Amino acid sequence: MDLLWLGLLGLLLTGWSVIDGAALGAGASLRRIGRSGPERRLLLTAIGPFLLGGEVWLVAAAGILIGAFPGLEKDLLTAYYPLIVGLVVAWVLRDIGVWFRSRRPSRAWQGGWETVVVIASTAVPFAWGLLLGNVVQGVPTEGRPGVETLVGPYSLLWGAVVVAVFTLHGAVFAALRLPPERRTRAAGTVRRSGAAALALLAAVAVVTPAFSVELARPLPAAVLAVAAVVAVPLATRLFGRERDGWAFACTAVAAAAPVLAAGLASAPRLIDGIAAAGTLDLLGAVVAPVLPVLLAVQAWMWWTFRHRVGVGSAVFF
Repeated sequence: MDLLWLGLLGLLLTGWSVIDGAALGAGASLRRIGRSGPERRLLLTAIGPFLLGGEVWLVAAAGILIGAFPGLEKDLLTAYYPLIVGLVVAWVLRDIGVWFRSRRPSRAWQGGWETVVVIASTAVPFAWGLLLGNVVQGVPTEGRPGVETLVGPYSLLWGAVVVAVFTLHGAVFAALRLPPERRTRAAGTVRRSGAAALALLAAVAVVTPAFSVELARPLPAAVLAVAAVVAVPLATRLFGRERDGWAFACTAVAAAAPVLAAGLASAPRLIDGIAAAGTLDLLGAVVAPVLPVLLAVQAWMWWTFRHRVGVGSAVFF
């Protein structure tokens, strides 16, 4: 039963990494892929239907963390309070930037909010990577780790790798959603972020066994290595052949790899913070009917908005 709740938490965080990771990656590349105001407006239109839908996964994961892992939630908030606050602030600013960007026709207004979107969409995955890197090193039971651990070289490497894989994922997502004639705007970002993601994933896979709290576990490094040597090169190859849907599936694997690796590296510590059996039974009665609805709505959303956007597409923000 403990593993079931841990798996559910991992599923929700993985879903957020894949869905909102694509929106964040596209937002971080807003000014590289969109060279003019109308092109950036079109990219925001492509992101629009998936913005709130992607965030649902993170909100649901937070609910499961609070309800099923209260001890872990307390330790995480105590130990990594600055990272969590930074993540939430950047997340809110990204949403505000997307909502406000097109409220006025002024170029200065739109340019200012585009800058907010780009910075915040980069800060969210960076803070998320820092948090994952710290979790892999072990969540303290009390107090807060020192700055040398909180933002140390290993944690910074995790931050960089999540930024790289989300940017790659978002660029392929943009190519999948934008009109074919705009696809070339994303090609350069795919090449650069693909090379960065490959190198950084490989680096994290190599050094993770020396930092993981479970030194004997090869699985976390193996997950990252597979993402590096299989998913990322395959994604860039498929993208070059204009098979964007399959390329997106491969980048989804790369986007999910960090959270899966972190979960495998620290699973025993995560289970230590699980709630009592009675609490889990009560929570299960709430989650069981809601989870299928969540999955069904997400599937409907992706099916409904599977087509490319154009100048006549509905504008959400």
